[in-house]
Amino acid sequence: MKYPRTFHLPDSPGASGDDRIQPDLSWLDGELVVTEKMDGGNLTFTRDSMYARSLDSGTHPWDRPAKALWAMTAYRIPDQWRVCGESMWARRSVAYADLPGVFLVFGIWDETDTLLGWDDTVDWARRLELPMVPVLYRGGSITEARTAWSAQRDDDTSEGFVIRAAGRITAADFDRKVLKWVRPGHVRTEASWRHRDDFPLNEFA
Repeated sequence: MKYPRTFHLPDSPGASGDDRIQPDLSWLDGELVVTEKMDGGNLTFTRDSMYARSLDSGTHPWDRPAKALWAMTAYRIPDQWRVCGESMWARRSVAYADLPGVFLVFGIWDETDTLLGWDDTVDWARRLELPMVPVLYRGGSITEARTAWSAQRDDDTSEGFVIRAAGRITAADFDRKVLKWVRPGHVRTEASWRHRDDFPLNEFA
């Protein structure tokens, strides 16, 4: 399954003409979780394969450490589950230091194509011994959720944030219950870096 497109919040300054905006925030009710949107590459781990955003995208030189990690982890992933996260080995527009791993989990889908609730996601990431993206806020206030990033991060050190409902999310509800905000001009690398083997690297703990 291809990872679904994440719609932007209405005030996301990094949204381009090709991006989708979600104007209706009424779906973001109850308990919310805000995570940092990491400047990496979208990867999916399954029991049988590892792939980037879509099944036919293959893998790239900057995913080599993540591929090695997948090879050691795959046998523990339940059948038909998808563990999704960011490949962080290569440095893109944000230079990170003290990262907890080369692959940071942000969501896990079960065999019913449902995104696990946040607590179950944390539990399964621990079982798989995979680190997770940083959590910036958890609570019931959408106002506090939307200001958590600016209180802890800035344009130079972070790409933005993702806000999601804390409970289980079906594929049909994904575009209403998982939304992102990205900084203006969030892509600050030249396209040519993707065709090189001497790309810069992030720093890890």
